[in-house]
Amino acid sequence: TLEQAIKGLQAIVDAGCVVVPQGSNTGLTGGSVPRNDTEDTRPSVVLSMKRLDAHFPIDDGKRVVCLAGVGISTLASSISNWFPDRESHSILGSTFLNPTTAAGVAFGSGGTLMRKGPARTDRALYCKVSRNKWGENTVEVVNTLGIEGLQDSDFQEHSGENPVQKLDVYANDVRQGYRRTMAKSSKTGLQIKASDTDYQEKVCQYTKDVSRHNSDTTGEDCNRSEGKVLILATVHDTFQAPSKKRMFWVSFPDMETTAAFRREVCLDNPADLPISCEYLDRDSVDIIDRSGRIATYLIRYLGTGDIMGYLWNVKSAIGELPFSWAPLFCDKFLHVFNNWVPEAIPSKFLNKGREYDHNCMVAVGEFGDGTLDRFMERMDAFIKKYNDKALADDVSEGGKMITYVEAESQADITALNAFRFVAALAFKTYVVGEDLQGISVDYGLPKNYEGVPPLADSAVKPLKRMRYSHFGCNVIHEDIAYALGVDTHTEHMAFKQAVEVEGGKLPAEHGHGTEYRAPQDTQKRWMNMDPLNVLNPGIGGLSYLPKYGQK
Repeated sequence: TLEQAIKGLQAIVDAGCVVVPQGSNTGLTGGSVPRNDTEDTRPSVVLSMKRLDAHFPIDDGKRVVCLAGVGISTLASSISNWFPDRESHSILGSTFLNPTTAAGVAFGSGGTLMRKGPARTDRALYCKVSRNKWGENTVEVVNTLGIEGLQDSDFQEHSGENPVQKLDVYANDVRQGYRRTMAKSSKTGLQIKASDTDYQEKVCQYTKDVSRHNSDTTGEDCNRSEGKVLILATVHDTFQAPSKKRMFWVSFPDMETTAAFRREVCLDNPADLPISCEYLDRDSVDIIDRSGRIATYLIRYLGTGDIMGYLWNVKSAIGELPFSWAPLFCDKFLHVFNNWVPEAIPSKFLNKGREYDHNCMVAVGEFGDGTLDRFMERMDAFIKKYNDKALADDVSEGGKMITYVEAESQADITALNAFRFVAALAFKTYVVGEDLQGISVDYGLPKNYEGVPPLADSAVKPLKRMRYSHFGCNVIHEDIAYALGVDTHTEHMAFKQAVEVEGGKLPAEHGHGTEYRAPQDTQKRWMNMDPLNVLNPGIGGLSYLPKYGQK
């Protein structure tokens, strides 16, 4: 229960330990893990929130309440069943491993869907730890849920009742299958953001600013807190589902044309944004096809959620066996047997990916206002303009034209989405299978940046540079493969500097963890949230010591 989580947090800090909050333990959102190689001698306790998995709609389905352990795939399935014309925030991306909604908020993850933006809400129930004037550790529960009957003002002081207990009762009834009258937002709650409502406008502003990044300090403390508060529950907007959807694989001859497509077609205006626009370079297509076929098929036919989560846990358990071969066994197996299975997406898409260096998977929906038709008009006009010019300039001789192939069925759409979102898994399988090593980086580039950050002259030349991105918001994932013996940490830090020289920010959505040093204002924000440094110490370059080493 929520009350048990709060008491557990109090007991842990009273015992002189530090707390590492944990969701589904997928590792996708960059959460820290307990470490024993630091100057801090305090024991670490992992506080798993996984069993807090109740969720229920409010406001006639326009919003949903999630306790901290609810998986994003579980939530997407529930919303679809409850309200077929609505959908939750995260229905693409890493849903196949079912990370929690609370982790998404804590790291600002999930920007695949251009019309929704990253995970963000200012309506939450969360805990902060401090110390009172008598030297006692105190757990403060912050309540900005904004739900009628659950606001702090709804309870008399010393009455013995509080919002946590009442929410526990409601959530338990939901979990047991009892029907309850649907709750409503309070007048105050309706004034508080339950999603990034400004994102559509912001992403279309072609400026030097970055659309989203992990060091953003705006919003309620639960947002991008990276474990410095303990999130108990959150309220999220749901979204209108498209009445019709079309998906295209669009291939471009060069990066300049690809960027122009993004600017002139995808980001033309906030009302007509596509559902998603995902970029894949040729190395990405090659590596996913070479090492990600099995994973793609698993997602296509097993779907997302519990089964895939179970298989992921099995893979992790095998990797933790006390044998020297164990950590690499599963990826070696997947790499060896990859080519024993058929190509995971239809050849009409894969052949274009092999032929062209730059590809976009664009999904467009109709939302009752002509969005789909207007997008198609812009896309057709853009392609005609470019190809006509290419023909007039004779560029097409020995060169390439813009081409696109449409997904003709739901099976095609499912296959393409699965192919794109196993990219990170495929890269790990590839480097293990080929006896290489690699680094993985996620970063946001300025919205008006239209190139590829150059590697430093002193950098070691990589064997593969796999670039795939949430193209609409210019958030990039790069997986870079090197030969064994290369100092990957040095290359990683050099690449970080190269991105920052171009005006980029990293990390963008997978968290600082203990790998990246956060900007000073971000560090200060976290220190204000957790002045004792008892929650997830060491993140973002902060000290591991009590009170950050201050007396």
